[in-house]
Amino acid sequence: MRIAAKALNLSLGTAYKQARRGDFPCRLRRRGRVYVVAVHDLMRGLGIQDVRVRYDDIEEGARLARGESDD
Repeated sequence: MRIAAKALNLSLGTAYKQARRGDFPCRLRRRGRVYVVAVHDLMRGLGIQDVRVRYDDIEEGARLARGESDD
């Protein structure tokens, strides 16, 4: 909740008030007495699109990080 509140530019108190009222900007889950915000839900609340990552993209990024190229 602390990270989500900061990302959404809310004070922690305001975030908890919104959560109790059901007005929090993204989906929350309760784990006992604790609110949990999934990264995916936080990204949606921030308006960040869900981008699919392909295995080939990860491999290409790792290869470039090692300094290898297709040349």
